[in-house]
Amino acid sequence: MSTPTMLDRERVARRASVAAAAGTAIEYYDFAIYGYLAVVLAPLFFPGGDSLAGLLGTLGVVATGSLARPIGGLIFGRVGDRRGRKAVLMATVAVMGIATTLTGLLPTHAAIGVAAPILLTALRIMQGLAAGGEIGGAASLSTESAPSRRRGLFGSATSIGISLGIAGAAATVALLSALTSKQEMSSWGWRVPFLVAAPLLVGAVLYRMRVEDSPLFVQMVKNSAPPKAPVREVLRTHKASVLRVIGIAYSTMTTGGIASVYLLVHLSAVLKYPLTGALWLIVLIVLMPLAGIPWAGALSDRFGRRRILASAMTLFVLLAIPCFWVMQQGSLGLAIVAALVLNIPFSIQQGVVYTQYTELFPTRVRYTGVSLGFNIGGVIGTGLVSLVATWLVKATGLTIAPAFYVVFAALVGLVVVATMRETSRDDMDQQENPVAENPVAAGEER
Repeated sequence: MSTPTMLDRERVARRASVAAAAGTAIEYYDFAIYGYLAVVLAPLFFPGGDSLAGLLGTLGVVATGSLARPIGGLIFGRVGDRRGRKAVLMATVAVMGIATTLTGLLPTHAAIGVAAPILLTALRIMQGLAAGGEIGGAASLSTESAPSRRRGLFGSATSIGISLGIAGAAATVALLSALTSKQEMSSWGWRVPFLVAAPLLVGAVLYRMRVEDSPLFVQMVKNSAPPKAPVREVLRTHKASVLRVIGIAYSTMTTGGIASVYLLVHLSAVLKYPLTGALWLIVLIVLMPLAGIPWAGALSDRFGRRRILASAMTLFVLLAIPCFWVMQQGSLGLAIVAALVLNIPFSIQQGVVYTQYTELFPTRVRYTGVSLGFNIGGVIGTGLVSLVATWLVKATGLTIAPAFYVVFAALVGLVVVATMRETSRDDMDQQENPVAENPVAAGEER
């Protein structure tokens, strides 16, 4: 069989990156809608006298859905390492779209009582299962299809998809909030963003059907049988890599989650800025990193993943407290500036992190390894970030309290990065035969 030319590899890489970005955008649109509507959904599904308590109940459902992500990662990761990335990625977007559409059709607490939050939680768990299988496959497909010296650039497509999806969700909610009254939003407007998932679902599945599977996976299957038990193999031979992905995922998802999605809750429910203005701010701060993400990915190809990740985490340590202090000065304009500044390190880390995850595992267990580590980190990162940040404000009475959590999470990430070796020069084509980790030389897994 002839060796693919550089032009062929570039063409495959572009198609894979677009597929990863497009599908991930739709999944994260679906997944983020709930978070952006938390303030609206709280009295509809968790009615009560204490508005903050109702908000905590709604955010608790966010956390519950995230708890399902590791299970989804194990299920879809196993199939992805045995059957290929493409089919699994079509399945994850289908499950996510169905669960999101059904959420938009749910009756509220006023109609069916306690069954309403129970059904809401069940559908959020379905979303969590799908989200758990998405990132490992999207990141694997884009990096495995890329030329070895441009993995950072092409691998950043997953982050671009996430940003587009989150921005699309925020823009949809913001537009509805501007066009409807508060009563209309509570009555029927909140359903519209969820129901938009139906046509997006069809488009995503059709597009992913046109994309080739990962060339590294196809080559691996030709050379050797796929792993019979990828989860067992990952835990036996790549424990350190899993732990590192957990640590990095916790750090980046906590710092990034507070700098983006949580800010809607913070600005509107805690600092009492207008909801519509806060939503358009979220659109702006989520779209802003789009220019920086591929730039950071390309820089990591040149200077290494560790250096770029460490730079982003250090910036979070330095900027978090000053930015949150500025946000609470009573000016939405100042809050916008502070939020944009806080998202500079967010865009840098997002350009690198998904490529970094994939480089820690060989092709035969990459989907499972990335999914397992990423989703466990997500449970204690994104899944709890809004809940913990809101609780900190309530417990301490300090509106600046979420900044301290950002600093803590960034320091955790710096410690993890310090234990890693540089992987940007590794040849993923040569990672077909996993070797047990050397307990003495941390990180030497190949």
